[in-house]
Amino acid sequence: MRIPRTLRFKLTVWYGVAMTLGLGLIGLLLFTLVQYHMVRHYDNHLLARSNMILGILSENQSHIALSPIQEAQLIHTGRVIITERFGDMERVLYHSRRIPVANLHAWIKAPAKATLTEPEFQIHREGNNAWRIILVPVDTRAGVGGVTRIIRVIEDLGDVKATQRRLLLDFMALSLIGILVSFGGAYWIVGRALEPVIRIIEKAKEIEATSLDQRIPNHQLEGETRMLAETLNRMFARLETAFDAMKRFTADASHELRSPLATVRNTIDVTLEHPRTPEEYQCAMQSVGEEVDRIRSIVEDLLFLTRADSSKVVMKLAPVGLDRIVEAQAEAHLFAAQEREIALTVERLLPDEIQGDERWLHQVVSNLLDNALKYTPAGGSVSVEMRRQNTMLQLLVHDSGPGIPEQDLTRIFERFFRSDASRSRANVQGVGLGLAIAAWVVKEHGGSIVAANRPGGGTTFTVEFPRNPQA
Repeated sequence: MRIPRTLRFKLTVWYGVAMTLGLGLIGLLLFTLVQYHMVRHYDNHLLARSNMILGILSENQSHIALSPIQEAQLIHTGRVIITERFGDMERVLYHSRRIPVANLHAWIKAPAKATLTEPEFQIHREGNNAWRIILVPVDTRAGVGGVTRIIRVIEDLGDVKATQRRLLLDFMALSLIGILVSFGGAYWIVGRALEPVIRIIEKAKEIEATSLDQRIPNHQLEGETRMLAETLNRMFARLETAFDAMKRFTADASHELRSPLATVRNTIDVTLEHPRTPEEYQCAMQSVGEEVDRIRSIVEDLLFLTRADSSKVVMKLAPVGLDRIVEAQAEAHLFAAQEREIALTVERLLPDEIQGDERWLHQVVSNLLDNALKYTPAGGSVSVEMRRQNTMLQLLVHDSGPGIPEQDLTRIFERFFRSDASRSRANVQGVGLGLAIAAWVVKEHGGSIVAANRPGGGTTFTVEFPRNPQA
């Protein structure tokens, strides 16, 4: 039979085992305490009888024999043995008639202290029988060297053992009932405790990829179950965001790839409709080549972002002068700026170094300048400057374009996102991956990137990198 491995079963077993061990420990302590107190009860009785016997012996200090009166009085004191010790030798002076001869010699041979000065308690066992014995010394000065009398008062522990046996049987029976009740109660209690978890599981099963907008109700939950529901709800929210981004990403990628592919297809179809001159064929192939370059650029960017998401892009960090990168990229974009009649200027550079990968830092600056030049109209301006801000080094790229709607400022670094306002003009090339790549590279360098509209019009992109400590 297969043993269930549910949490409810495991908790029930652990609770039941703990209860069993607890009852066993309590039973052992209780049994020991009852035994101790019952024996102590007999000890007090034996001590009282021994004091009575001492009083009887004090009436006659003779060490030779007991008087008839003393023997008559000792008959009423129960099981008693009185011996005299001479060095290592011990002889019986008196013993009760209720003591068999066999027991008499066995009890006398029971080990006692060589110099008995205080009462001593012993337990003598023989088979299933047990007796409690008290040994009380009586000093007497009669005769040479003195004689020590030892009084042994014996009590049968048969009632104690019977009581202990009944107590043990009763406790075992009650423990068995208690264990069964504890297992049953544990199973019920654990079931009630796990009921909210079961409801959470059932609700979580209902939430699929097509219904990630649903949430687990948590207003009636408390403690850990409420924390579990809130954690799952946050996870579902992240999954919903991720699924939405994936769907939007897929749709945007399909759209961006469909357009150049359709252009290539149309160009080929039109070109092949009837014979063309070599110049017309060359023009058609140039058009196809441009669209292929566009598709290649999109695919390369997508592959890069996919590798970045999989942590397969490794940054080789080393001290880098950001000012040299800005100068090189400004010079590389100068022709494009002049072609569009845009004034591209570098206002202020700083020699501070940062820890970075020079290749990818070139990509960041290039993407920012490309973006600024795309959205700046002819006759406008783009400027670059650097600033120090505490332990950070800032790179600011200003443009005089139409600006970005406030609601889109936090989304422009998303993949394939382009604002619906005047910045998304038909003549603007690009698919909205450049800023997403720049944001990822900046994050990998431990920095941040934000966009803000300028009061006089246009946009400013601010990138921050941790500065290298000064030597």
